[in-house]
Amino acid sequence: MKHMNSTMATTPCFQTHSTKRTLSAMWGAGLACLLLSTGSMSADIQAHTLTVDIDNIQVQTGALMVQLYANAEDYTSGKNPSASMIKPVTKAEHRLVFSDLADGQYALKVFHDENSNQRLDTNILGVPSEGYGFSNNAGSFGPASFKDASFSLQGDTQITIHIR
Repeated sequence: MKHMNSTMATTPCFQTHSTKRTLSAMWGAGLACLLLSTGSMSADIQAHTLTVDIDNIQVQTGALMVQLYANAEDYTSGKNPSASMIKPVTKAEHRLVFSDLADGQYALKVFHDENSNQRLDTNILGVPSEGYGFSNNAGSFGPASFKDASFSLQGDTQITIHIR
């Protein structure tokens, strides 16, 4: 029985030492590949900041409801914004900052929820009774299309939206 135990004790030690050496080599090679790929990926991935100045706010109550979209389908449906923000209104102008955005085409929708009911109120004809706006100050006659409101983000960018 002792002989069997000592044989078993030496065999696992040899296998463990060999396995440790193999795992160490594999880990080192994997780490090198990861570092190389991370370096090349970081050159391709850009994180930009979008600064949005919103002015012409008529009433200093409620909140600005802001949604940023990266494609026409989501923009049109009003679902799945790339980023969104709610900013309490305390003055006639506000600055909002969206960080860590990738290169691409974007469009913004803003409305001033004056009564904090989380929707854009309209009159009996369907005309908004609360302030609203779009990037590029598009949408003079009704809601702006993604095409009209979209802008290219290739670096840090600043835009202004005038509330109507």
